[in-house]
Amino acid sequence: MTHSHNDFYAPGSDMLLLSSDDVKFCVHRCILAAASPFFEHMFALPQPPDDPTNEERRPVIPVSEPSSTVHTLLRFVYPVPHPTTSSLDELSNILGVAVKYDFLGVISSLRKQLITPAYLKDDPVRVFAIASRYEFEHEAQVASRHTLSVNILDCPLSDDFRFITAHSYHRLLVLHKKRSKDAQALLKIPEDVKCLQCSGPYYGAFVPPKWWKEFERMARVDLEIRPTTDVIFSMPFFARAAEASGCARCASSILDSHEFLSDLKRQIDELPATI
Repeated sequence: MTHSHNDFYAPGSDMLLLSSDDVKFCVHRCILAAASPFFEHMFALPQPPDDPTNEERRPVIPVSEPSSTVHTLLRFVYPVPHPTTSSLDELSNILGVAVKYDFLGVISSLRKQLITPAYLKDDPVRVFAIASRYEFEHEAQVASRHTLSVNILDCPLSDDFRFITAHSYHRLLVLHKKRSKDAQALLKIPEDVKCLQCSGPYYGAFVPPKWWKEFERMARVDLEIRPTTDVIFSMPFFARAAEASGCARCASSILDSHEFLSDLKRQIDELPATI
C-alpha cells in the first residue's frame, strides 16, 4: 500500500516520486530538470504512454531511497528553507544521493555544511574522508588543517574511508609527518633564556634551564602525534615541565621567557598546515 507524503505536497505537480518504502512525493518535472542534469536528460528521452491503471494520471518514478531521505533531498531542491543536517551520518547519506542524481545545488549546500565548526571539531578526519571521497579539494584542505589536533592513526575508521584513494590518505599522512618533523626542528632555545638556579655557563658551554629539557622532551612526543601548538603551549603543559624539572625557580623562568615562547609558537603555527 502506498502513501502520499503530506508534508511535501506540491500543488500543480505533474509527476510522482515513489520511495523504497512506498511513499509518494508530488513533484514538478521543471524543478527537477532545472536542479539536476540527470533528470533533465531523463525527461528529454521519449516517455512511455500513460498507464491506464494509474489512478494518479501522473508518471511515477520509483527511487531506491527511503522516504526520509527523499523528503530531506527535496527540501534542498525546492525553494523552501534548506534543512540543516544533524550528523555526519545524515550528511554523508544525503550527499551520496545528491551526487547519484546530480543535484548540483544540493551538493553545493552540503559542501558548506560539511565544514561547519561543529563537524570539524567533532570528527575532522571523517570530514576529510567525505571531502576526499567526492573530490572536494577546498573542503579536504580545510579539514586537513583541523586533523592536526588529533591522532589520525587512533581515530575510528568510518565507512567513508572505504571510498577514498590511497593517494588521498597518503597526502594527509605526509602533511602530519612533515609538519611534525619541521615543528620539532624549531625546538631550539637561545642562550639568553636562563633560570637563576639551574642554568648558566658551565666551563664555557651553555646549559639550558631544566624546564626546557623537560618541555622539549614532552613536546617532541606530543608533536609526533599532533603536530600543532594547541597542547604544548598550554599552561598545564608548561606546569608539567616546571614540575618535572625539579627546580624551584624554573616556573619563574618560564614566565620570564614569554617572548621567546610566543615567537616559537608563532613559527610553528606558520608552518604549512593543509594538504
